[in-house]
Amino acid sequence: MSDTICIRMYNVGFGDCFLLTLPEKRTMLVDAGFHSQGKGRFSGDELADQIIQDLRAITGKARIDVVVATHRHQDHVFAFNSSQWKQVEVGEVWLPWVENRRDKEATRLWKKNQKFAMQLAAVAPSFSLQKEKLDVFNFMLWNAGVDLPGFGFQAWSNAGALDCLHEGFASRDRGAPRFLPETESIPESFETPALPGVRVHILGPARKAELIADLDPEADGETYRALALLAANNASPGQLGSTPFSDTWQVPDEEQGFRLDSIEIDRLKKLAQGADIIFAAEKLDGMINSTSLVLVLQVGKARLLLPGDAEWGTWKRILEDDDARALLRGATFLKIGHHGSHNATSRTLLETILPREISAMISTQAGVGNFRNNIPLEELMDALTQRAVHYVRSDQVNAELPDGFVKSQDGRWIDLHLPY
Repeated sequence: MSDTICIRMYNVGFGDCFLLTLPEKRTMLVDAGFHSQGKGRFSGDELADQIIQDLRAITGKARIDVVVATHRHQDHVFAFNSSQWKQVEVGEVWLPWVENRRDKEATRLWKKNQKFAMQLAAVAPSFSLQKEKLDVFNFMLWNAGVDLPGFGFQAWSNAGALDCLHEGFASRDRGAPRFLPETESIPESFETPALPGVRVHILGPARKAELIADLDPEADGETYRALALLAANNASPGQLGSTPFSDTWQVPDEEQGFRLDSIEIDRLKKLAQGADIIFAAEKLDGMINSTSLVLVLQVGKARLLLPGDAEWGTWKRILEDDDARALLRGATFLKIGHHGSHNATSRTLLETILPREISAMISTQAGVGNFRNNIPLEELMDALTQRAVHYVRSDQVNAELPDGFVKSQDGRWIDLHLPY
């Protein structure tokens, strides 16, 4: 329909993948990932194949005008490992500014974060965690950057996916990725020839590292420092395995730590006794969510809010800004953040800022699994109902859908057509 835009949510399980068809049949792909322990209807190659098939049905060729990776977590980028992308032309690639490999501040922060993750992995044995808690801890560290046994699968990695986003695809109109935001403005607004008739507003992440919650693990108090120092004195880097990220982000061996004397170690052990090592790992993992791109696409009267997995620190900054709040009050569509978690869709946003009766999509997968953590949150589902939000879940494609939503017969995707 020429007077509508289409949002397609793929049933990828615990992950995100959305294909948007915008005016003049321009296309935008927002994320292409799923969790290695929470797969939906696709493998990585199958997801890429499906998207290519859909692109050809829309435009007659394998071309995406804008590819967006909101942040580096596997459940958002994993399928970019597929070799199938080598046949796809792209116009532009958008990544959060922290993924700029030439940005010294970005690489410094990632290296510091990875170093702390490796130190936590080293000190974990001294906490004698039960298996269930150890599994949670190991998953959080693996997601944050340490390649521990039992996570991920095949020969694919976050590094391979990021390499594709930086350098892959058959061709690009704009060679290098666009790292956003490019300024400290909120919102940062622009238009691009790749998307005629679309005005783009960037609400997050903050351009200054110090404004991104939890980005610097050394800034989070005595407990972090105690755990890190303990780790540095209880294991060598060679004991920790490899990292799923490329050499650009890795910490040289000579920077891995230093030795403390026995008195200092005893003092730190006492300090760390009351520390929650799992909480420390969760904070590191959550830091990556805080780097998520938060986009508002303005197409005529339609405003699409695409927040990645942005968490409360990002939302606090957004909701404190008058111009950002004004944009959100006009939203007509919401992609529910972080699969319906407790800290990605604030009550303030839902109950006092976003209009009632808007349309929403939740890419999620309920079920067992340490990484799910009661996702999607029942209280959030109740709040959506109370606000009369018309929403669908990717893990309930067989349910009766609200007006305006259409599902494929095989349950592989759900479409929403919105007027603009």
